[in-house]
Amino acid sequence: MSVSRVKWEAFCDTLKQAGELLTADGVPQDEQTQAEGLRYLSRIARAALEWYVEFNDPEFPELYKPSHETIKIGADNPDNIYEKAVIDGRYDYLLTGHRGTVDYISMATSKGSYAENFKQIETGFLDSNTLITADDGTFQIVLSRHEHEGNWLPIDKDSESLLIRQTFLDRTTESPAVFQIRRRDSGATPAPLNLAKATANFDKAIAFYQNTLGLFARWSQQIIENPNTLPLWDQAFCQSVGGDPNILYYHGHFRLKADEAFRIRLDRIPECQTWNLQVDNYWMESLDYRYHRISINKDGAEVNADGSVTLIVTPAASDATNTLSTAGHEEGTLCFRWVGTDDPVHPEIDIVNLSELH
Repeated sequence: MSVSRVKWEAFCDTLKQAGELLTADGVPQDEQTQAEGLRYLSRIARAALEWYVEFNDPEFPELYKPSHETIKIGADNPDNIYEKAVIDGRYDYLLTGHRGTVDYISMATSKGSYAENFKQIETGFLDSNTLITADDGTFQIVLSRHEHEGNWLPIDKDSESLLIRQTFLDRTTESPAVFQIRRRDSGATPAPLNLAKATANFDKAIAFYQNTLGLFARWSQQIIENPNTLPLWDQAFCQSVGGDPNILYYHGHFRLKADEAFRIRLDRIPECQTWNLQVDNYWMESLDYRYHRISINKDGAEVNADGSVTLIVTPAASDATNTLSTAGHEEGTLCFRWVGTDDPVHPEIDIVNLSELH
């Protein structure tokens, strides 16, 4: 049998084996969770192919969206645009573009990947608070192992990827930044694809698929062990798998009856870049924010007279202030973030009947 056919069949076998996740111990068996699980397996397959087959040439990197409205991984933030490029620490790169008016941008280089060791260890970081732009909003950033004047995003010899997060307060009024990347000393065109490169790419796609599904399946199981809570997560672990160092992450769970609500109180809002709360399904995908109000942030939330903020998550229709929809889910996961604060306030949680909200 040919090498190419063997590799394709290995990929297809991996997809087949992933179906076991749908009926694993502890996975909810209700129709909605199972339907979304089936879709989730297909979405991560698409991600694996895009990340490691389509956009995996560090000599000619391209920025692509690794997570978006129809590929969602690990509590993807509805307030974000994510862009990613594969890089190689042996080379220098130039990142150019226009700042736009989006509230916050972070750029991180990292080594390791879900296709290798479950880790994405930061090798360099730069954000919009220190980004130098020209009067017309344009900028250029050098990615290099060697320090540069102006905007410098460090890499090391083992760096493998660049991840850009653009975080909006209000997508209707803010314009996104625009980025382009190129290797500073690359030739005019890529070399033709050869079989060794193609099969190596498929090996990485297979490993990514298995590891990513496994990682977030374990997260989901950990989260649902403590129903109706929203605890601070292990931050060192979050950073080790690619989290933004300026963000504190909380991951929680809800299980509600049709007439119940998950109520969250923030006693005060500290000085911060922003904060946000989002509603996710069991698979840690943000719910469909195109059609449902499933997230809220610093800009969109109403503040109580005493400076506190009350947030409501419920499967029922409610006109209570700061209410988020579960889009038909009676069970799922939650993610809360503080961005850019040294003085976080931990959310206080209780489960209430809808009648108590009026």
